[in-house]
Amino acid sequence: MKQGQDIAAKFPGILIIHQKVQGMHKPRHEHEDHEIFIPLSGEIHIQLEDELLKAGPGKMIYLPPGIEHSFSSSSDSEGERLICLIENKTWQKYLGGNFPASTLAAGQLSKELVFHLLLHPQTKATRAMCETLVQTLSDLLENNIKPELIHLLGKVKDERLKKSLYLIQAAFTEKLSMDKLAKDAGLSTRSFNRLFLDELGLTPKQVMTFYRIEKAKDLLLMKKSVTDVALDVGYQSVSQFITTFRSVTGQLPSEFRA
Repeated sequence: MKQGQDIAAKFPGILIIHQKVQGMHKPRHEHEDHEIFIPLSGEIHIQLEDELLKAGPGKMIYLPPGIEHSFSSSSDSEGERLICLIENKTWQKYLGGNFPASTLAAGQLSKELVFHLLLHPQTKATRAMCETLVQTLSDLLENNIKPELIHLLGKVKDERLKKSLYLIQAAFTEKLSMDKLAKDAGLSTRSFNRLFLDELGLTPKQVMTFYRIEKAKDLLLMKKSVTDVALDVGYQSVSQFITTFRSVTGQLPSEFRA
């Protein structure tokens, strides 16, 4: 691929672009789509209203619909990246969740899916791969929790949200229904998620995961086995617990305990 040329593949509700431009700048704008930027070389900067998101190889940036931002790429190295635009209707159809703008680790599976769709746009498995891509990205975002958010209750002003947080904090080891929590708060599930995002920058499921991982850290330091810890904090699958723990902390449970 030559410098300055874009390769694009269009699917129902999804556009994938392979871009090779260094020193690029795009002034403030917004899209109605979910945007995913995956740098392959060089670094990209996404300037939001009050936050700068940076990502290089191994990282990616997610932007929800309707977020005004500017884009720039580093000029001191070759700039190459994948960009994925997913229409909100398609995102919701394939069960993608609601998340704030964020930088996170680029999952290998999501990168491989994007590359495969870009290089093989006529594949018979297009629909299944697009669905898997959205669900994989949603799972990555669900586990992308800022560990420094320790005192969640101190950040909350809305009384409905405080009540919900107390309920999650008291029963995070159980199988909580987010729909029931929303109903108890007098809100639709969509409004409930939006309230959490606006106040905390986290979804209700991310908050539950946050409490589980913080409790898991305490139990691991007590030298309990990884299997026992996983069950104690509400995970039925040890592999799911290990994957989530590593996504949140950057370490395996066994490494953290050691």
